[in-house]
Amino acid sequence: MSAPIETQVRPSAQGRDDILVCSFHTPDDYYAEAAEQLRGSLSGLGIPHRIAEVQKAPGEEWIELCRKKIPFLHSVCEDHPDKRIFWIDIDCDIDYLPGFVADFSADIIGFQRGFNTPLRIGYGHSARFWEPCFWGINTTPAARAYISDAARASASMSIRATDDYFFEEAWRRNADRLSFQVIPASMLGGRTAQDGTGARPFFFFGSSGNVATFKGLAAQHDRRARPNPMKPAPGVKSIALQTARQMQGVLPSRIAGPLRRLSDRIGVTEFLSPTLPATSNGGSGLSPNSIYHLVHEAREGRAEAVRDRIAAMDARRLPAATDLAVIGAANAFLEHAGQVSEDALRLHWWDKPYPGNYGDWLSPLILGKLTARPVRFQRHDEADAPPHLMALGSIGRFAQTSSILVGTGISRSDAALAPDATYISLRGPYSAQAVAAAGGPKVERFGDPAAILPRLFPHPHPANSNGRIALVRHFSHRSIPLRMPEHVDELSILRSGRDAILALIHKLHEYDAVLTSAMHVYITCHAYGIPVALVTFEGHENAVHGDQVKYRDYAAGIGLPERMPIPIGPDLRRRALLDLVEHDRISETAMDEVTAALHDAVALYDRVERRPAERRAARS
Repeated sequence: MSAPIETQVRPSAQGRDDILVCSFHTPDDYYAEAAEQLRGSLSGLGIPHRIAEVQKAPGEEWIELCRKKIPFLHSVCEDHPDKRIFWIDIDCDIDYLPGFVADFSADIIGFQRGFNTPLRIGYGHSARFWEPCFWGINTTPAARAYISDAARASASMSIRATDDYFFEEAWRRNADRLSFQVIPASMLGGRTAQDGTGARPFFFFGSSGNVATFKGLAAQHDRRARPNPMKPAPGVKSIALQTARQMQGVLPSRIAGPLRRLSDRIGVTEFLSPTLPATSNGGSGLSPNSIYHLVHEAREGRAEAVRDRIAAMDARRLPAATDLAVIGAANAFLEHAGQVSEDALRLHWWDKPYPGNYGDWLSPLILGKLTARPVRFQRHDEADAPPHLMALGSIGRFAQTSSILVGTGISRSDAALAPDATYISLRGPYSAQAVAAAGGPKVERFGDPAAILPRLFPHPHPANSNGRIALVRHFSHRSIPLRMPEHVDELSILRSGRDAILALIHKLHEYDAVLTSAMHVYITCHAYGIPVALVTFEGHENAVHGDQVKYRDYAAGIGLPERMPIPIGPDLRRRALLDLVEHDRISETAMDEVTAALHDAVALYDRVERRPAERRAARS
């Protein structure tokens, strides 16, 4: 049985008689269903509304129907001269109406075009100023004159265009007389994962697909910006990277596989991988060149050079959120590397997107804690790389002759692994099959190193949980707009430093259960005995890289039932979430095996590196 839909009533909207939300829809199933949902949301919030059904004439297309929005909105404004009128597209929705929106004092309030931030405001970035799926019209003469001009333009102009064309025409005519407020981009559900620093998103954008279908058939405005003569033309490398990105996912597997291996070997994979999460919003003060040098110095453990670069940036400006992400990763590299030492372990892990993905950055944390030694980052594409370890992550494809793998896995069943690398253990038997298929040795020791987290970082279970559910998304799912019940809190997966990682582990213990689409959060819960559900999101099942073999690989390697992610819709209020939860736990025997494999891998690494035994004795 599904749990009932929960709504959040805010005093700013409940029982108000000075605002009205309006929209219309055609009788089509998609729009009629959307209208019913919107009516339910507005009624549940106590927000007055007028949602009308309009008939679709024979042969009438989406462009003409959109145009009807303008006279409809104009008529609602005329019928209610003393109310603030809000338009919302019928397939959008709201969870509540923030006070600053309900009580806006400007003539116009709305989202900037493209739901952009003020850092990308104006006609240099977009041909139109507003995103007209949701906006408010005040009772002021200037606001009502604006809507009247839009209605007049729609009625008199013969050009074939949607509503936003005429809204833009009226805006350009009236902008010098209008005051306006821009709703922050973070108030759009799915634009950014909630981090506790801002108000909870209230608006959820819907799309029937008609925008893409009719794009090019309706009149468009030209962007009022000239080319920037200071911006260089794209270079050969830039064009090559763009082409490579476009080719991803298009080529057949017999061609894609060799291209992936070539990309890995020559370092193109590094450039194709996003440095920052897809939902990173706003500009960065750091140029790509500055980011490269900061990260390079940090990877090499050059603490003084990193501090100098950060200090120079701080002296010029306040760092943006994207800058802080890169700085966070740089500091984490230095934290794991400790003081420059010949005793450091060389370890490869996947470090992007910054500030870092929890699961990938568990690798240096676990190896450093287990051995009480500093850990230095080893690039995957370094030619003739010195001996190095590879542990957590689906990074088996990056193995070289000098790699020593322990608990490493694959993300695709067809991954080609180096047959001449040294395999102490692997995540599971599916990774072992890939090694054997590549002509490598038979591997029979399994287990993801995250299994031993409780032995390295013990954490007692609290006597009582907080009665809530935690949601931790894989970073590739962060842009999905989710509707969450009141009893669900979202925790960020993006962290790399020791304290940030341990803070997440500590936080997970506070909850009744955890929902996650991130495999190493799933493993962490199994290790500590925290009830957990492995989920994915409908329509986004392929967002996480690979063919999902890693989930079966992990479970089979650690001796747990092989479970696959459960697809759930974007409205978590419609699911009985606790029914998805399981109570599996990693056994002490499995932890013993993983611990032994890690010690064996480090011992072999030391022999290969020919580290003097007395140095290790002195350290202990």
